Amino acid sequence: MFETGDINLSLLEIKIKPEYEKLVPALQELEYAELRNSITKNGLYFPIIVNKEGVVLDGHHRYKACKELGIEPQTIQREFSNELEEKKFVIENCIQRRHLNDFQKAELGIPLQKINEELAKKQQGTRSDLTSSPNGEKVKPFHSNKETSNQIGISSRTFDRARLIMERAPEEIKEKVRNNELSISKVYKKLLQEKKREQRREELNKTQIKLPETIQLHNKDFRELQIQDNSISLIFTDPPYLREYLYLYDDLGKQAVRVLKEGGSLICYVGHYALDVIIPMITKHGLTYHWALVIQHGGGSPTVFGSKILNCYKFMLWFTKGKYEGEYVKDMIKSEFQGKELHKWAQSTVESDYYIKYMTMENEIVYDPFMGQGTFGVSAKKLNRQFIGSEIDPAHFETAQRLISS
Repeated sequence: MFETGDINLSLLEIKIKPEYEKLVPALQELEYAELRNSITKNGLYFPIIVNKEGVVLDGHHRYKACKELGIEPQTIQREFSNELEEKKFVIENCIQRRHLNDFQKAELGIPLQKINEELAKKQQGTRSDLTSSPNGEKVKPFHSNKETSNQIGISSRTFDRARLIMERAPEEIKEKVRNNELSISKVYKKLLQEKKREQRREELNKTQIKLPETIQLHNKDFRELQIQDNSISLIFTDPPYLREYLYLYDDLGKQAVRVLKEGGSLICYVGHYALDVIIPMITKHGLTYHWALVIQHGGGSPTVFGSKILNCYKFMLWFTKGKYEGEYVKDMIKSEFQGKELHKWAQSTVESDYYIKYMTMENEIVYDPFMGQGTFGVSAKKLNRQFIGSEIDPAHFETAQRLISS
């Protein structure tokens, strides 16, 4: 770049190139009014920079104000070796001269990065070794994303997040980020969550088992079921609490690690007394203990004989196969008493409605190996999930069939 000095161009001789004008972030109405008033009282503090054809390179808003006021502006002419260098100058001036937030800087960083890459290619020429110059001297490798983020004055992490917003967010959201009404971080997290859900849907379409019906109920021991490996998104179940049945949690953990998809979850009710026994019993098979969930009773408080305890909540333990990538969920739910006339151990649908809704998507498979009267199958069907249920007791199985099919 070289400067040819002050020149006297009339307003009619000055030109606006739409491509360059689009690169310049718009001023707020108040900001533009203040600029216009300043030019009226004091004239231009900074001359308008143009190229040899009179195209504005810096000072688009100043030129607009001068044109509206009928003031002939002072101009400086600059010339560049190529159009890429000229366009780079336009962008860098916007970044240096304006008080831009990180998102506005990132918006300018996108075209700047493309220019940097084009200039790097020109410098490379036909050379395959990018670590040395044509005369054999060692040169620093060009890292497009990192170099550009340094130029615009933001971190490469912020640059990447802003890029995702520019690619995926609707215009009204981008405008709110430009105006500091929403943060880059908040919008990025929301978009990333949506992106992961889309990826899960795509994966589901490719790999999901196509059941003949959305509901499969089995009147047999869960350990006898032939369930395909890596096919279940959520196991939501309520095994028997009594000490004589604790061994079933061992078998549950063994089956769960096989049938759950990567990132899938097992949520099971447990008796308070057995927490220290059940956790290692399940994790030894390869699942990871994730969290304890609390279900507050909606009815009376049962007594725990021998402990003088009025029990006001139930525990559920949450295990995962690999890393859980789903929605945030509450770790405490207030349940509702729905009666035990069909099954003395029946649970409410409040908690199953909530966790199935937020931890799975439509058409994914929910599995209950201790189905009882089919409460969790009712939730799965209502939420348009596929459901596999197993119940060994014939009477309870018939009840489940009636409830889920109604």
